[in-house]
Parts: sequence; C-alpha cells; structure tokens
Amino acid sequence: MQTRAGVSLVLLVFGLVGVVSAKIYFHEEFDRDWESRWQKTQAKADQQGAFEWTKGKWPLENEMAYGLQTTTDSKFYEISCRLSAPVTTSEKPLAFQYSLRFEQDIECGGGYLKLVGPDYKSEEFGADTPVLVMFGPDVCGGDNKIHLMLDFDGKGKLWGKTPPAPTDHLTHVYTMLLYPNETYEVFVDMVSVGNGTISDDWDVAIPKTIPDPNDKKPDDWDDRMYLDDPASVKPADWVDVETIEDTSATKPEDWDDAKEGEWKPPIIKNPEYKGEWKPKKLYNTNYKGVWTPKQIPNPEYRGSVLKPYTIGGIGIDVWQVRHGTIFDNIMLTDSREEAFAAAKKILDVQVAEEKVFEEKERKEMEQKAAEERAAEAQREKDEENDFSDDVKQDL
Repeated sequence: MQTRAGVSLVLLVFGLVGVVSAKIYFHEEFDRDWESRWQKTQAKADQQGAFEWTKGKWPLENEMAYGLQTTTDSKFYEISCRLSAPVTTSEKPLAFQYSLRFEQDIECGGGYLKLVGPDYKSEEFGADTPVLVMFGPDVCGGDNKIHLMLDFDGKGKLWGKTPPAPTDHLTHVYTMLLYPNETYEVFVDMVSVGNGTISDDWDVAIPKTIPDPNDKKPDDWDDRMYLDDPASVKPADWVDVETIEDTSATKPEDWDDAKEGEWKPPIIKNPEYKGEWKPKKLYNTNYKGVWTPKQIPNPEYRGSVLKPYTIGGIGIDVWQVRHGTIFDNIMLTDSREEAFAAAKKILDVQVAEEKVFEEKERKEMEQKAAEERAAEAQREKDEENDFSDDVKQDL
C-alpha cells in the first residue's frame, strides 16, 4: 500500500480488455523523514543554499502541501535521491511529473528537475553530473521557458519549443511523457503545452513528421495564459512620465533667439516617475495551451534517434537569485493515468485551498491600499485647511 512516506514502488493491476500493469517507480511527497532519502551534494559547499521542509507562507490544512523550499538568495540548490532500483526506458511510456510553486516574485532562477544514470555520485551531484533528462521551467528576466533537455549519446540537447511557465504564486503541476515510438507530450496542470516527435523537435536527425501546411489554428483557440485583470485600475496618482522640463531653469540673459533659436528649458528626470504601470494579470480559464499544427509523415525520415535510458536517480540542481520556490510531489511512472490522477488531486485539493488564501490576501491588500489612499486624501485636506487658516490670520 502506498503511503505518504516518500518513495514508493508499487504495482497496480487493473483490467480493461485483458490485464494491464502500471508501475510507479518513484513517488516523493516529502514527509517529515525526507532527509533520510535525499542527499545534499558536497560540491561547492560554500555556495549551497539550504532547503526548508514547509508548506510555505499560507497555513494550508492539507498535509500534501509540504515540500522543499529554497531559503537564501543567490545560491545553488543541489540535492538528489537514488531510485530503489534502476528504471530502463524501452518498451513502456515514461511519465515524469512534479509540482512547483514560485512563492517569490521570480527574477532569475531555475525550477527544473533532472533524471540521471545509476552511476552518479550523490556527494558530487551538480552541474557536472551527466544528465539523461532535464525538465521544468527556467525564468530569467523576460526569458521564460519550460526546458526539456534529452541526452543523445552523451550530448544534452534542448527542446526546440519554448512554451512559457506560469509565474504566479500558486502551485502548478509539470508533466512530461516520453513514448516508445519516440513521440512526447508536455503538460502544465494537465493542459498540453507541447507535443510531437523527438526527431521533429530536437536538432538530432531528419524529422519523422513535418507540420501540415494546411492545418490552421481554430478561430476559438485561446493561447493566452494570462489576461489583464479588468478590475485592475491605474492609480490616479501614478506618474508614468519619465522626463519633464526643468521648471527651475531660467533663460540665460545673453541668449539670442535670432541666432540660437527659441530657448527651451532643459529636460530632467521626473522625480515623481514610478515606471510603466501594468495591470494585474489573471490566469485565463479559457487557456487551451500552445497550439501546434498537426504533423504529417516525412518521406525522408530514416529511423529512430533516441536510445533507451537507464535511470538511477532524481535531482534538483538550480541556481536562484531570489529564494522561495517549493518543489513537491515528484513522480516517475510508466502510466499517464497514474500521473494525471496524482496531478488532479494536487489541483483539486492543494491548489484549490491556495486560491482561497490568495483571494483573501488580495482583498486585504486592496483594503490596505484603500485605507492608505483615504489617509493621504485626509492629509492633503488637512494641509489645505491649515493653509487656509494661515491666510486668514495674515489678513
């Protein structure tokens, strides 16, 4: 029976037509004993940040919310867990899934996981460890993408597609599926954000299929992950004019308009400038994922390109400028159904509860902002009254 106590290897048998087996090779939900299974690297010890076992800033009631959170800015986070037995990808699908929450406003940092071979050394795990699969988001400034790097004969090559990752403060579930016929699919919260064939989407060989030039995106396909919040209004006192004329400047006495042209005061940086105002973003409930045209057979295709992997461990290996990311619910299985069942539970229970706290937090912030505006308006009124009283006294 599978329990919350981290890593589990189970065999589930179910019947549809005949008997089909589904294996969960690894399932880590990070219980209190997680440190007995995960080993921190000894490499670059003075540059390593510590993980905290926590639910994050919100007092969530469900126990599944516990995960590992990064705790210090500008640090490496490198930790790994060895599988109870190596897993070979050959005749069955491979589903690799985990949940991730950017509790911080992510500026520059990774949120991906790695699958490594059985010969890796836990105490040396890090950037130099050979990687079979690297999967997950990487955000740095305006560069936001979900990575899927695969090993091809010792060379790691990145996915040709670059769908964006959610950057809000809720938990999201990332799922990667590799199939024996060398097709794949990537999901975020059970919504497909990319699929195709290995030969098409990695720069490794002649593609097995090519995009159908006659396939067009449906008119009702919504590929916008976030929308502007219509309730988000630019504050009346928001100044977005970056430069202004220097009102303290005066025209030089020796200025000759006839010779030098009309005098204009110099331009200076506006001390009231607050930057470009942008409305708050809301997750688009009609988001359908990234649309891609259907593929048609390529007559020039010459055969398979991806060799089977033997997986021996799973690791976190990231650098983060700002800390606060929570890793949780890591699963490795040969069943899409098992992965999606776990993902659905996370979304229905944990994320649903997070949204309640997020909404409460939003209302509290709006109330605080309204109180601050009211207080500022009262201060201005009081100053006007004081000025009026001073004028009367002078008269």
